[in-house]
Amino acid sequence: MYKRIKSIIGLGLMFSLLLFVIACNSDSPQSTFDPHGPIAELQKNLFMFTFWIAVVVFIIVEGGILYLTFKYRKKDDKLPVQTHGNLKLEITWTIIPAIIVVIIAIPTVLAIWETQVMPEEEDSLVIEAVGHQWWFEFKYPTEEVVTANELHLPEDKDVIVNLRSQDVLHSFWIPKIAGKVDMVPNHENQLYIKADEPGLYYGQCAEFCGIAHAMMRFRVIVHTPENYQNWLDEMRTPPAKLASGSDEDEGRKLFVGNCSMCHTYDSYKKGAYTKEITSQYNRWEEWKNDKENSAIVSAPNLTHYGNRITLAAGIKENNLENLIKWIENPDEIKIGTRMKNHASIYRDENELSNEQINQIAKYLLSLKPSQESSATYNK
Repeated sequence: MYKRIKSIIGLGLMFSLLLFVIACNSDSPQSTFDPHGPIAELQKNLFMFTFWIAVVVFIIVEGGILYLTFKYRKKDDKLPVQTHGNLKLEITWTIIPAIIVVIIAIPTVLAIWETQVMPEEEDSLVIEAVGHQWWFEFKYPTEEVVTANELHLPEDKDVIVNLRSQDVLHSFWIPKIAGKVDMVPNHENQLYIKADEPGLYYGQCAEFCGIAHAMMRFRVIVHTPENYQNWLDEMRTPPAKLASGSDEDEGRKLFVGNCSMCHTYDSYKKGAYTKEITSQYNRWEEWKNDKENSAIVSAPNLTHYGNRITLAAGIKENNLENLIKWIENPDEIKIGTRMKNHASIYRDENELSNEQINQIAKYLLSLKPSQESSATYNK
């Protein structure tokens, strides 16, 4: 009997260790154990501090339970000595947990305070992030740049992200750079982030927000200061001119006629930033007035879409094959999209041919800053 119990305990410990190793893989793109920013580093250190205290408590408590279970297990029919209460023991196991709670609480409160205090706006990059079902909109007010599902940051720069939601409760989370903060309708929250080095990082909505919540993702591209400025200049530069009669040019005509009511594609122009804010608001109001039949809905800005890494808010690689599948039937990639429910091209009388879908896809992938043109305007 004793050997069987010992074997079960051993197998349980091995299984627990295996789960621990799997769960703590820092190579995962969304692992919090591989921080690349001071906020993520602070949160990881706080977690590890609390975790190892919990491990010690677990070993002592569970070890004591196992020890007492085997030491005082039934050996014969003789009734053991009966006792009731032990004042010293009860005071001890009340005071010690209280001390442990205080030890954990002090660095926790300090960390919360450090992450809640925003740096000076004059010395920081201020970004507005808006959650939509089921994609992210990113606006750079000072630079008058707007994009979607890809957040561009300079390295080693204090960033203040103003968070809000257009529809339901979302949560903004970049595991390797910063913690998560809710995006609340009619209320603005703030998040301080800072990235240590250039790279590609994963972001995710961390609050259930509807059928496509698990597929509401985004990418964070951290640049060197020089490359970040190049990206800003590119976002103000018109795309290359299309050859008349080409598939891309035919796709442009189809896009303008069928998709441009919801998707902006020319925010490189001066004054386009303010126009886009107004347009998104009007699209939202139009959709709210008739959620079943509206042909207009808030949708991602597609300016220089050809430079995007992913499509469908971080779900698939942005290439011609995936983009054609996305246009053909968005629900096959990301169920529940409003594009499928409201865009006119999914109605029988307006259904596009395979050739037309291919032309639109080629046009969208051609939307890249022209190498011949300079920026439309400079801030």
